[in-house]
Amino acid sequence: MDNKIKLALLGAFCYNLTQGLSFTLIRLQANFLGDFRTLGLVVGLPNFALVAGSAFWGYVADKWRSRKNVVVLCSIVTALLYLPLPWLGPLELVLVRTIQSFFLGGMVQIATMFSELDSSARGSFMGRLEAVLGLGWGVGAFAGAYLVSEDDYGLGSGPVVFSFFFTAFLGLISVIGYMSSTEKKREILKAKDDFFFYFKRLSRLFIITFILFMGYIFFLTISPVYLTDIAGSSNRMGWIVLCSGLIHAITAPYAGNLIDKYPRETAIRIASAFVIFSMLAYSFTVNLYAITLVFTIPIYMTFFLGARTIVADTVPYDLRARMMGLLSSFSLLGSGLGSLIVGELLLNYDEQQVFLFGALIASIAFILSLKDFSHLKN
Repeated sequence: MDNKIKLALLGAFCYNLTQGLSFTLIRLQANFLGDFRTLGLVVGLPNFALVAGSAFWGYVADKWRSRKNVVVLCSIVTALLYLPLPWLGPLELVLVRTIQSFFLGGMVQIATMFSELDSSARGSFMGRLEAVLGLGWGVGAFAGAYLVSEDDYGLGSGPVVFSFFFTAFLGLISVIGYMSSTEKKREILKAKDDFFFYFKRLSRLFIITFILFMGYIFFLTISPVYLTDIAGSSNRMGWIVLCSGLIHAITAPYAGNLIDKYPRETAIRIASAFVIFSMLAYSFTVNLYAITLVFTIPIYMTFFLGARTIVADTVPYDLRARMMGLLSSFSLLGSGLGSLIVGELLLNYDEQQVFLFGALIASIAFILSLKDFSHLKN
């Protein structure tokens, strides 16, 4: 493997370390500062900024004809915005996290870079990327659980300050990897079909993405808090998330190779079935071992390996970054809306009832995925 590709993978690993850390730190800090409604706002509203950011930075990446420049710029800004988070109250935390999330939307372009390295082996390259992303997320969330115990959260708490500063440092380290990475550039050819033509071709995939992740977020919104309660401590919760990251890292390269051999849409159907199964399991059991096993199912990796390769196969170079951004936007739009709904539902229903609602929503995505995707082949 080219050394520049290895550096890009190193940058992606460090970046997702920050995502794993923030996954744990921000949710548990928000839970300390308020109630489930506060938690829903802290998770939900920034997702809408991610929606706008994913679309905006995808447009910029196409206009600049450089995915790497977008990734480097957004990496620097998002890293620096971790620094004030330890001293912010609920409203300020939502505001700054929302601004940060707009720039996080540009990070999806690292996937666009990898999808363009070799069109004959897209699944393989994307599998390697998903492996380091999954490992980084798992290790980061595990580290977050150990850096700050559930009793140490609070405004300006020493462990919280150190953890967010460490997260910012890792974010800046990721920039070094991205700046040294490679990307394939193409001469832009005048396409006969325009943006809206390809948007229409991908519209069912976008709808499936929106619905599926709106259902799945019914668990993920509160997962660090819920897993901490089930496991008995944030440390044990960290081990659960680490196991999930390791499973992602181990299976992603093999899944990527399978994506190159079999129809891409198979991954969409499998991931949708995984979400339904997981949400039903969370609804009907509180057994720690069963929940741990279900949580390690590589749902995100399976879905986005299939979805991103479909987009890359379907859309020409000069529109590809925008469509990758839109795929991410529909995922985040569903997640953001779902998080806001969950924050309200949990004021009136218990967790397992809410998880069951999520399973019902995800089943709609699975039904939509059953129709043939062959018209997407370019």
